[in-house]
Amino acid sequence: MIRQSDSYNKILQKYDDLPKQQKKIADYIIRHFDEVVFLSITKLATVLDVSEATIVRFAQNLGHKGFPELKNDLVKYYREYLTPGERMKRSIETMPDDPFNYAQMVDSEIQLLKSSVTTIDRESLKEAVDAILTAKTIYVFGNGGNECLANHLSFRLSRFKLKVIQQSVSGKNLFEKLLVIDKNNLIIDYHFYKSTIDFRRLMDVCEEKHIPVLLITDSILPPLVKKAKIVLHAERGPAGTFHSQVVPVAINNAIIDGVASRLGKKAIQALSKLSEMRKKHYYIDFSD
Repeated sequence: MIRQSDSYNKILQKYDDLPKQQKKIADYIIRHFDEVVFLSITKLATVLDVSEATIVRFAQNLGHKGFPELKNDLVKYYREYLTPGERMKRSIETMPDDPFNYAQMVDSEIQLLKSSVTTIDRESLKEAVDAILTAKTIYVFGNGGNECLANHLSFRLSRFKLKVIQQSVSGKNLFEKLLVIDKNNLIIDYHFYKSTIDFRRLMDVCEEKHIPVLLITDSILPPLVKKAKIVLHAERGPAGTFHSQVVPVAINNAIIDGVASRLGKKAIQALSKLSEMRKKHYYIDFSD
């Protein structure tokens, strides 16, 4: 799971029941952890255009006595987990904008990959691999620019003789695919930045049918992640900029390596069988 504070867990649990103004506070805290830890309740109320009493009630809704106790929990989280990633993020944001500087672009990608280590750990990947190996069928969803990610993971996992079905659908066609999926299956979905109508529909149906979802994303906002069983979260770059697929591809590779390691000899045998089939039916000797 995502490394997170107790307050973040409580926000996920209570988000749907929060009043509109308190949802505004929750969204801001999750997006701006690094700012909130340095703000007084008065300053936070000014930034959000809410009353201090609303912030106090929000803190109490999460089980805290008041804002100071909530802030202490956020400060602890910031010190333990967010500081390295935030420093990297700031360094990327302050780089000069030069689209023709390949070295600069590579350095940016490296910093993002390093930052992902602060949000994706061994236990997160282990949980994802366990879900893949115990699922009867794995459905990998990815639309638009995310279709290449879904194709990459589906292609590699299929080579281990796992039953994997790639999906790239939207609108009414989404329900045609979800009709046959049940709780013994696993859905892997790539979704970034914010939830879309199709994504919300997908997650609602999965919740109703008790279908586990492994979500690969760059956001930890409750509307996006709260219904996923497993979340692999990593930043892809500053908001409002072009995001490459280097980080999610690295997540794919980590999943693939984890599955291969767990399968052991079975993975080797599957790939050996593939090589034998290619040699027999495709690689023809034209020397004769």
